[in-house]
Amino acid sequence: MAMWSRAAVLKLYRSLLREGRQLKYTDREFYLSFVQREFRKNKDLIRPEDKERQLEKGMFLLQNKLGGLV
Repeated sequence: MAMWSRAAVLKLYRSLLREGRQLKYTDREFYLSFVQREFRKNKDLIRPEDKERQLEKGMFLLQNKLGGLV
């Protein structure tokens, strides 16, 4: 299980945006708005389990080169 921290979330956010620059078959603006919307939607999570689950989902997406199902 991934350990949630503010630094880990920011690192994931930056990494997802950096990977999005290399998209070829998906609209970059759509991807950018999707990432921003998801991070804003989950910023008010309180339970540590929920935070860790969302962090794991983001890391999974990043590890699979922005593909795959969660």
